[in-house]
Amino acid sequence: EMSASLVGSEMCIRDRVKMVKIIAFDLDGTLYDKHKHIDKDTIHKIIEFEQKGIVVGIVTGRFYEELGEVIKILKLREYNGFVASSNGLEIHDFSEGEMKSFTRLSKDEVKGIVKEAKKHHLISYVWQNGGYTMFGVSVMNIIKKIFSIIPLDSHYIKSLQQAKFETDVVLNEALYDKVCFAGITIPKFKTSVLKHHPQYRFYDVGKLGTELCKRDVGKLEAIRYICRKKGVSISSVMAFGDNGNDVELLASCGYGVAMKNGSAQVKKAAKYISDYTNNEKGVLRFMNSFFE
Repeated sequence: EMSASLVGSEMCIRDRVKMVKIIAFDLDGTLYDKHKHIDKDTIHKIIEFEQKGIVVGIVTGRFYEELGEVIKILKLREYNGFVASSNGLEIHDFSEGEMKSFTRLSKDEVKGIVKEAKKHHLISYVWQNGGYTMFGVSVMNIIKKIFSIIPLDSHYIKSLQQAKFETDVVLNEALYDKVCFAGITIPKFKTSVLKHHPQYRFYDVGKLGTELCKRDVGKLEAIRYICRKKGVSISSVMAFGDNGNDVELLASCGYGVAMKNGSAQVKKAAKYISDYTNNEKGVLRFMNSFFE
């Protein structure tokens, strides 16, 4: 009887591995712990799935130029994986060496949106020249000092510690992936923008942060593109996430997994919720439970 039970269990594991064709991981708050580190056991497990033929990808709000290390340690190039950066705007498919981009924001669009944000007393910033540039901060030295003193774990805020501060809107590039905002009046700002500009969308980051992209930019859109390329259904995708830019993907894929530390919105959208946080190897523990 024990032998028969074990055989049945092994068949169940094989069936579950076969059902899942793609696994997509968010980074901050999900695959990364608070130190922006992926533990060795999780890395080993992910590579194990790659070796079994499952396509592994990273879907993140981070910019592509920030992803070199994670691409390397997860061996995404060797195992024909992919990354979707800037909330899904830019997709690098390593199986074919191709890059797909959705729509970026023009310099004029960014200027207009930052001007609107200023009316709502929000801090605005963009990524350019390899780092964040923050605009229109009259007490910039005080704010920079605050960010350098307070031990915040969030990558979103930590990045501001190295930010450049500009009194005026200084834009050095023709196109931008997204514009980021911080402040307490974000709900009113979002309502105002979307009322007149339906071509944009927002992804909230915590209670005091949000990011604006073009309407066609999203992690779900990126994964749908990958699914079409691979000839698989989105129902065969497992995705892990914790924040606003993960909601649509977790709600729409076959196996959407919210982290224990995820927002209420993410947990409501997901089909599964990990019993552990990103600091407790939540991704690894869920995969071990689900597949084994």
